[in-house]
Amino acid sequence: MRLIPADHETKMRIVVTAEMTAQFEEMGEVHPVYATYWLTRHMELAGRRLILPFLEEGEEAIGYEVTVRHLASALPGMWIEFTTQYVRTEKNRIYVQCQASSQLQEIIGIGQTTQVVLPREKLQAKFATLIQRWKPLQM
Repeated sequence: MRLIPADHETKMRIVVTAEMTAQFEEMGEVHPVYATYWLTRHMELAGRRLILPFLEEGEEAIGYEVTVRHLASALPGMWIEFTTQYVRTEKNRIYVQCQASSQLQEIIGIGQTTQVVLPREKLQAKFATLIQRWKPLQM
C-alpha cells in the first residue's frame, strides 16, 4: 500500500432517487426521504474511492467497519456531496472520515469507514473457502 498523504480528501456527489427513500420490504415506503442505509452505502463507497489510488498491484480492500450518524433529511431530486478525508492507517486498516451535505447546505450525515487491505489472492481464497463451507447447506 502506498502512503496516503495526511491531508488527502475526495468528493463524490449523488442525486437522491425515489429508490433511495426509506423502504422496508413488506412495509413499503416508510418515509419519503433518503434512507439511512443508503447514506451508509454511499459513505462506504466514498471512503473506498479515497483509498483505491493507493492500493498496490495485487492488493484489495474490504469493508471492516462503518459508523454513521444521520442528522438531517434529503428529498428525491436533491444532490448530496460526500467529502471524505483520510484519518490514519494502523497496520493494514485505513480509517476515513466522511461528511454528507445536501444542496441546502445542511450536514445530513457524518461518519467513518474502515477498510482492511489484504493481498488479493488471500481474500479470494477466503471467499472460496466460504463458498465450499456453504455449498453442502444449499439443499
